[in-house]
Amino acid sequence: METFEFEGKTVEEAINIACETLKVNKEDLEIEVLSEDSGGFLRMIGVKKAKIRVSLKKTREEAIRLVQEMLEKMLSYFPMPTKIETEILPKEVRLNIIGDGSGILIGKQGQTLMELDYLFKRMVQKQWGGILPIRIILDAEGYRKKKINTLKELAKKLAARVKKTGKVFSTSPLSARERKIIHLTLQKDQEVKTQSVGEGELKRVNIIPLHPKTAKWEGEQAVNKD
Repeated sequence: METFEFEGKTVEEAINIACETLKVNKEDLEIEVLSEDSGGFLRMIGVKKAKIRVSLKKTREEAIRLVQEMLEKMLSYFPMPTKIETEILPKEVRLNIIGDGSGILIGKQGQTLMELDYLFKRMVQKQWGGILPIRIILDAEGYRKKKINTLKELAKKLAARVKKTGKVFSTSPLSARERKIIHLTLQKDQEVKTQSVGEGELKRVNIIPLHPKTAKWEGEQAVNKD
C-alpha cells in the first residue's frame, strides 16, 4: 500500500495539507501520527512540526473486484468448467458458482461448499490485509439459497404444529448456521419460542409453545432432508 508523509504546525494542519495535496476528504485517509508538534518557547523557538503518514483507504469497489478476481483464479484450478453469477447488494456480495451440475462443489450435506467458503474467505482477508468492508456469500449451484428456503419452510411448518397441538417439536441436528435460520425465522412469532439443545457442533432446535396446552415434551422430531 502506497503511503505519504506530511508535516504541519499541528496535526490538523498536516491532515489538511494531505487532503489538499491528494485531492481527497479526511474520511478517505488512513492516518498515522508520527509526531506531535512540540510548541516551543512562545511557539517561536525550538518549534517541532507535527508529522503524519497517510494512505488512501481501500474502497468497497476494490474489495468486490478483489473477491471476483481471486475466485476466478481459484476456480481455474478445478477440473470442470465453471462460471460465476455475481449479485452485489449494499452490505454483501453473493457469488454463485455454476459447475457441471454434479454437485462436486457442494459435497455431502454441503460440507465441501462450507470448507471452500471458509478457505476462500481466509485467502481474501489475507490478501486484503484485514476485514473486508463487505460480506462475502459463497454459493454453488444455488445450494445455500435453496437450503435457506427449505429451513425457513421447516421452521414455519413446525411452528404451526406446535400452535395446533401445544406440544414441543424439534428439528433434526443442525449446524450453527442452520440453527440461526430457524431462530431468525421464528423470532417475531409471539406464540412460540426457540431453543438450541444438545452437545457438540450439531444441535437440535426445540420449538416451544408460549401458551402450551401441555407442558410435556412429546419428543416428536422433524426430519431435515437436504
